[in-house]
Amino acid sequence: MTSVTSPLTKLACIAALAFGGCHRSEQTISGPLRQRGYLWQRDWTPAVVDALGEADRRLDGVVILGAEIHLAGKKPEIAKATIDWDVAKREGEHLALALRVAPFAGPFRSDDAPVQVIVDLAKQLLSDARAHDVTLEEFQFDFDCAQKNLRSYRTWLLALKPIVQPTRFVITVLPAWLNDSAFRKLVREVDGYVLQVHSVPISAGTNAKLSDARLAREWVRKAARFGIPFEVALPTYRCAAGYGPDGRLLSVAMDSVQPVWPPGTRVLEFGANADEIAALVSDWQKTRPLQLCELIWYRVPIATDKRNWRWPTLAAVMAGRPPKHQLTVRQEGENPIDLSIFNAGEADEQLNANLSATWNGAGLTASDALAGWNMNLENSRAIFRVTASRGLRLPPGATRRIGWLRFDRTTTLETELSTNK
Repeated sequence: MTSVTSPLTKLACIAALAFGGCHRSEQTISGPLRQRGYLWQRDWTPAVVDALGEADRRLDGVVILGAEIHLAGKKPEIAKATIDWDVAKREGEHLALALRVAPFAGPFRSDDAPVQVIVDLAKQLLSDARAHDVTLEEFQFDFDCAQKNLRSYRTWLLALKPIVQPTRFVITVLPAWLNDSAFRKLVREVDGYVLQVHSVPISAGTNAKLSDARLAREWVRKAARFGIPFEVALPTYRCAAGYGPDGRLLSVAMDSVQPVWPPGTRVLEFGANADEIAALVSDWQKTRPLQLCELIWYRVPIATDKRNWRWPTLAAVMAGRPPKHQLTVRQEGENPIDLSIFNAGEADEQLNANLSATWNGAGLTASDALAGWNMNLENSRAIFRVTASRGLRLPPGATRRIGWLRFDRTTTLETELSTNK
């Protein structure tokens, strides 16, 4: 596995621990950051297994989803991931395990059914890992608690703490918590926390974004003032969000979740901006608060995912540079000539472009546009236009065939791509 962790980075985190609670937000450090990724699939398909091996080579560690609990119904619902522990042992050199709890309004008690379900499941997951001789470096508890319930939420952490330790115990944190007086006492119950600077907007505002680099910088500076080491979770995904007539979020369509929305739902597309996030990583590599010790990417690229970055995109952003954008036209065959668009860049591309092909000294005898395209003829020129209302997406290294042209003799085509504004 290629590691981006420097000895200086490790020393910085140790120093941050020493200064915990001292509000030394002026202290900064530079250099590479440790970077891990979330493997958030419940079903361990062959593609997920392959992704774990690739992530082990490219990242400093992987956080795998163990299970998710839904407590809001009449009785708790548990969805465990089908973890292949033998694969985890073989492929995962630095593994952490996460337990996710879906939104829950409470109550939060030390002796009721919800906390008992959480504790029992945590025990079971940790026992599964031990039974397969898998060493876990960390246990993450992922719960987006409402800010008004932070004091009560601490009850859950006190119940989990003796179950998890001596494994490192970490929680995920929402930026809004940083403004609450209960936050400091809450995070003192754990060994660390992950500041989540991405989320699907809960209302359909005109400026709604999945992740805002300006706010992320501000939240990181604010978190540093507590003097406690922390990690930052950054997004790699796209999603479609459905909003009701009142503008409130109904549900989100991800790779593994496809909700059925009622009539009248307003659907908005959100996606991680690779160029913007690359600039953020670059800035933090140059200078960052002493307490910022790590980045964690949500999610690890998987070949079967359609709404997530591919490895070329993530690798570029991890290095702190914008991914390369490069679409090229390919021609195959002498007559007929098959035309396709190839993504030679490092980022997904929206194919909202026209492809024009011109020729001289030959007559066009037959032609066709393939699914997703139409074609217009103008003298010795054919123009292919995408017909999908939002264009077509082309991941790095992928090819999209668009049509073909047949002539009465062999000829040379001149091709050009132009953006369809």
